[in-house]
Amino acid sequence: MLLTRPGIRLFLAGQTLSLFGDGVALIALGVWAKVLTGSSSVAALVMFTYMAPTVLLPLGGVLADRVRRRPLLVGTNLAVALASAALLLVDGPGDVGVLYAVAAAYGAASAVLSPAQSALLRSMLVEEAEFGAAAGLSQSVRSGTTLLSPVAGATVYGWIGGHGVAVVAMACLLTAALAFATLPDRERPARRERTGWAAELTAGLHHVRGSAEIRPLLVAMVTMTAVIGLTSPMLLALIEHGLHRPPTLLGVLESVLALGGLAGAVGGSVAIARFRPQRLVVAGALVFALGTALQAVAVLPVVVAGLVLAGAAGPLAVIGLATVAQAATPDHVMGRTQAAVNLCLTVPQAAALGAGSGLVALLSFRQVIALMVLGALVTAVALSRRRPAPVPTSEERGRPS
Repeated sequence: MLLTRPGIRLFLAGQTLSLFGDGVALIALGVWAKVLTGSSSVAALVMFTYMAPTVLLPLGGVLADRVRRRPLLVGTNLAVALASAALLLVDGPGDVGVLYAVAAAYGAASAVLSPAQSALLRSMLVEEAEFGAAAGLSQSVRSGTTLLSPVAGATVYGWIGGHGVAVVAMACLLTAALAFATLPDRERPARRERTGWAAELTAGLHHVRGSAEIRPLLVAMVTMTAVIGLTSPMLLALIEHGLHRPPTLLGVLESVLALGGLAGAVGGSVAIARFRPQRLVVAGALVFALGTALQAVAVLPVVVAGLVLAGAAGPLAVIGLATVAQAATPDHVMGRTQAAVNLCLTVPQAAALGAGSGLVALLSFRQVIALMVLGALVTAVALSRRRPAPVPTSEERGRPS
């Protein structure tokens, strides 16, 4: 079992603390900006500043494949902890620029940390059977921190203010760096390729496009994440026109989604040992369709049950995709492949979030739900009709592409 290995436990501890520090700081930065300026648009811009560095993911993938991953994770967490110290200087509305700068630093760091963590974990796995278990554990950590860190950040901010949040975030990041630093250093030297920067930046995308194992699952997940991106705008319309409750209920329902995500990650960790990864992606799409359809009833207990199912669907499908990506990717391109996957999933979800804001102005919440259910069902049917491609052996993965 993976958790019996000290190295895996240290890795998961470092990943958890790094994600938790990031989540605690992010929610507090938005609240802090709102308190300092009284402007919701300024608070939203802080969140956008965090998301904007997503475009740096290809560069983060190159770094994860060109330098040793363990020191890269240590150094990045230390750098973000140092950047967080600037928050201790914030004292009034005139210092809101510091919040922007720190949010940008967190966003840029996430573009490095995500591919580097996936690539380092891949290098620590020994047997083929460990890929699914590792993907499940990693997704469980992400879902758990997604659920807990916003609550913790808001609570700490309300208790001891923004400076207290900065100290908590710094402590998490410094401890994460320590956990990564104490990992056994068994990495192979980085493999050098005689290619230009353009080829290096796009190597992950080329690998995904040429992989008969990864490509169909990623296409399905891109469609599914675009549909998932409509959830928040749909919920706002559902709350107003279906449940007839105040907009503040959105925070509670988003927490229910996160709770469902944790359940899906844990369930997926068990299911991946028994089912093919492609079946998990299909199951995720079907579960999302069912959970979203339930919300059309517009009765709060039914909506909550539907949100738990819809929240579980994403992590369930991601575990299937991540398992195949780990198994079908050579170690020397793992960082760039993970960066390409992350970018392919983030962009359509962000675009759908913006499009959803317009859709709910044109359509009723039930019509938007119908579109979401249809998209998920089409994804499930299209993928289920494909015959899974055989995953290459370790020897085949090691050959240059």
